[in-house]
Amino acid sequence: MKITVLGCGNAFSRKNFNQCFLLEEENSVMMIDCGQKAIDALFHAGRKPSEITDVYISHAHNDHIGALEELAFLRYDWKNRPRRYTEAIDNPRYAPRLIANSQLMKDLWNKSLRGGLESMEGFVATLDTFYKTVPIEDNETFTWAGWKCKLIQQVHIMTGSTIACTFGLMMTKNGHESVYFTTDSQHVSPRQMEVFYKEADIIFQDCECTPWMSGVHANYAQLAGYPDANSVKLPAEIKAKMWLSHYQDFVLDNKDALGNDCDWKAKAAEDGFRGFVHVGMVIEI
Repeated sequence: MKITVLGCGNAFSRKNFNQCFLLEEENSVMMIDCGQKAIDALFHAGRKPSEITDVYISHAHNDHIGALEELAFLRYDWKNRPRRYTEAIDNPRYAPRLIANSQLMKDLWNKSLRGGLESMEGFVATLDTFYKTVPIEDNETFTWAGWKCKLIQQVHIMTGSTIACTFGLMMTKNGHESVYFTTDSQHVSPRQMEVFYKEADIIFQDCECTPWMSGVHANYAQLAGYPDANSVKLPAEIKAKMWLSHYQDFVLDNKDALGNDCDWKAKAAEDGFRGFVHVGMVIEI
């Protein structure tokens, strides 16, 4: 499997660095977490939306919804509109699979995409008009290009008494290293660390690099285990598996959040991580 790191949004970064991945194997191309600027990032990488056969969405945060709508419009059959759904359902070049937790899929449509896609060109559309939807129930898996993909429910953000979930993705295949995409989660729980981090051979971990914590993503100080971060301490063998995906522009400039010089590559190595990913990076599994 070939994994390419893409930029995808600007919620934290004007340089378009938020976490997004393009996976390729057996003539299948899956985008993990379509961020706000994911389509622009595709073109910047010399790729086309028509190449995408599958899209995996981990949560319904607004910065991961805009590109879904843009992708739907780009892939829609304008020449033959409105198209007959049954004619294209098995053609991924025409209607890519949209894969997500079943409740998340309902929320994507009812709380956001429905407002932008339901009524166009004089007919009523559904999510299935634009995608071949694959809702995954809790504790179920799906397969992609021979890989077994397991959804791992995590906390994305907690506001008051409301918890918004994100679903990490654990991918396994006989004879291959297992890969865990944490997909926009808060800092790990002991259960996540004990079970899923240990199961994975490679971990792609989202990581904010500010001295303060947004409560949305894992923070570098937490992951590194700094005493003042009040974090669950990650064992050295877990950190050694982790590719960190940062969100801030200053990391690219080797600065910290206050503008001081900071060699993040050396810092990550000193703290025991595999390193930081960067846009355009390709990893073969």
